[in-house]
Formats: sequence, structure tokens, C-alpha cells
Amino acid sequence: MSAFQEGHQKEVEGLLTTISKHRDLIARGYSARRGAEFSPEEEVSVQLLRSLGLVRPTGDGQFRLSKQLRELINRGVNRHHIRDINVNLGEYLDSLELTINDYLSAKYSKDEIILENAIDEMVSVFYEIGDFFSDASVEIDQQVKLVIGNHAYGQERIRVIRAHLAKLDRLQEAHETITQLLDDEIYTEDPLLSDERIKFLARTLRYIDQVKSTHYEIKTVLHMREVREQRTQKLRLLDAYLRENPTAMFENTSENAVNFTFFQCIEPTRVQSFINFESNDHNWIEFYEQTIHALGLKKPYRPEHFTRPASGPTNMNKVLHQKEEAAAMKIINDLIRHIYTNKTAVSVTSFKHTHPLSGSVSHGYWLYISRMHPARLLLSPKSRLARFFKVTPIFSEHLAIEGNRRIKDVVISHIHASRTHFENLKSDIHSVDEVGS
Repeated sequence: MSAFQEGHQKEVEGLLTTISKHRDLIARGYSARRGAEFSPEEEVSVQLLRSLGLVRPTGDGQFRLSKQLRELINRGVNRHHIRDINVNLGEYLDSLELTINDYLSAKYSKDEIILENAIDEMVSVFYEIGDFFSDASVEIDQQVKLVIGNHAYGQERIRVIRAHLAKLDRLQEAHETITQLLDDEIYTEDPLLSDERIKFLARTLRYIDQVKSTHYEIKTVLHMREVREQRTQKLRLLDAYLRENPTAMFENTSENAVNFTFFQCIEPTRVQSFINFESNDHNWIEFYEQTIHALGLKKPYRPEHFTRPASGPTNMNKVLHQKEEAAAMKIINDLIRHIYTNKTAVSVTSFKHTHPLSGSVSHGYWLYISRMHPARLLLSPKSRLARFFKVTPIFSEHLAIEGNRRIKDVVISHIHASRTHFENLKSDIHSVDEVGS
């Protein structure tokens, strides 16, 4: 570390020590709505923080935090406000222009120390501009999602959403401005500036994409609300008209219904009778008595319970299944070792027949496990063997109307295996009748 950098580091450490020493006073100023009070014993501390530009006096015995310090604390405690989102690129453009001039002057002076400091300042400004777009886009996106997540779109929330939309528009304009500025010859001819330009555009591209996505989301919400307002306004006008004209006749309604698909989808109202126990009509009472009597003679409906018959591994004793699975794993390990060592292609059915544990694994289960387990083991992105093996299932011939295909065999091959041997294996499998379990 150079003496220049070491001196800067000590200055920063001293400033952070001062802030930490007066953290109670700073926290009190942040919590106060307008001005925080301080005692006469704390006046020296307030004057020290004021000299550092961290606080401002607001009256006798009162102070408030500076805007920059409050924004820094807001960012740290994740308490953003729309007014704190900076979309003004002007000060960054001034800094960029100044640092570029310093860099060019140092470049022609051929003083290595001055040139190194100028390059550091210039790169720092490029990163600050990138952080400017990053912070603004992320903060606006977070606040918009919080506002949109609350479905109570009152006038106040709509005002906030429109304010965020205006911020997004200014942020896009700022990106267009800096992009046009970086198209000047000075940023394309100088190798260092050209490199920083490319890196800056690459860093800010995804943030601008996020800005466009948030912009589209806000536009969608505002459009939906506008549609609902128009619909609500029409319903209110209709309600007011019906209240003033309760006997109004809509003669053309049925004729115009064919022009609106909504009315064509409405199901007709189903009319259903109900029992009026207060009625004295004997005909209806007799009808209800007969209906209730007929219902009582019917047998109650009892649904039939269907139990799916157990099949495959579920129909096997758990202990026997575990033994079969363990034997299959041993055969698969020997199979993979054989293929890897000899760099060949092997039919899993043929290999199983020659293995000592062949009788411990059924044919159907072997076709299943020899395909699924190597595919998961070898073809996993984390597996070091993934690039050496290929698992190829061989299916029986079938028609399209016959449903699911049946696996006849599985060929596991090394990437360096003979292509002729691989094709011969496939043709031999197709020519042999399907083996039973």
C-alpha cells in the first residue's frame, strides 16, 4: 500500500471513529420528525458533526441530520422514500467530464503518479454512475411492488405510482444521455476509455432492462384501473337512470344482445319450485306428501369403493425390494467400471446375464433401474463422469395407437466407444425377441 493510500485510509478510519463515538446523537437526530434537541454538554459534539457536514442547526438547542447522512441511513435500514430516489444525472456528468480532462492532462504530462491517481478517479466515477442506475432502478422496483401488492388503489396510491412512473421516465432519459455521450470519439479512440465504456454499458444493461420491466408493470396497472373506472362510471350512470326511471322499457335490448358476446354466454335462469308450508292449497299438500313418500321408498345410494390393485415394486415385500435394489446397484457399479475401463458400449441386459448377481434382480426392475440411475448419476452437472457416458434406451416397435412405448433394452456407451460396435449392439437388440422377466 502506498503512502498516499495509507493516508486516505487513516482519514476514513478517523471519520468512522467520530461517527461511532457520536452514534447516540446521530440516532436521535434521525428519529426526530423535525428537529432533535441536544443538551448544553452536547453542543461541542454537535459543532464537530456540523463541521463534518453531517448535521445542521435548526434553532436554539436543536439540530437535524444532513440530507446525505439521512439518505445513507435510509439505505442501510431499507427505509426508502420516493423523494430520496435520485434520478438526476447532472452532477455525475460534471464529475465525469472533470475526471476525463484530468486523465488526458496527466496522460500527456507523463507523470506516472498523477496519471495513476487520475485513472483511479475516472474509474471510480464510472462505477458511481453505474451505482446510480443500479440503486435507482432497484429502489423504484421495490417500492412499486409494495404499492402494487396492496390492491386498494386509492387516489393516494395512484399518485405515488404516477410519481414512480415519472422517475422511471427520467431514469431512461438519463441512460440515453450518458449513452450518447459515450459515443463521442474520445471514448472510442482511447484504449482505456473504450474499455471503461464497454464495461459500463455491460453493467448498466440489466438495470435498464429492469427499469423497462417496471415501467411496463406500472403502465399495465394504470390501464387496468382506467378500464375499471370507465366501467364503473357506466354502471353508475345506468343505476342513476334506473332510479329516475324505474318503469323504463328497454325495447331494443334483446335485439342488440347478438352484437355483444357477453350476453350470449349468460346461462338462462333455472326456475325451481319450493315448498310453501304456509299454503292451504290441498292439491299441493297432497303432491308433497306423495313425493316425500316416494323418496322414502328409494334405497339410499352407496358409492362403490375402488381399490387399486398393487403392482410392481409396491406389491413386493419391503425387505425383498431393498435387497433387489442393493444387488442392482452393485451390478450398475460393475457395469460403469467395465465401460469406463474398456471404453466400450454394453447392453445392460447382456451384462446382467453374465453377472453373478443376475438372479437377484428381476428383468423388469433391471430395465428400469439401469436406465434411471445411470442417467441421474452420470448426467448430473456435478458428476465428473457425465461427459464420458451416454445412456440410450432401445424401444420395442409399436404403432402410434398402441399408447406408451416399452423399453426393450438400454445401451450405455463410452464417448470413445466404437461407433460400429454401438450400431451393431442396437441392431442385435432389435433382431432378438423381447426377453421376458
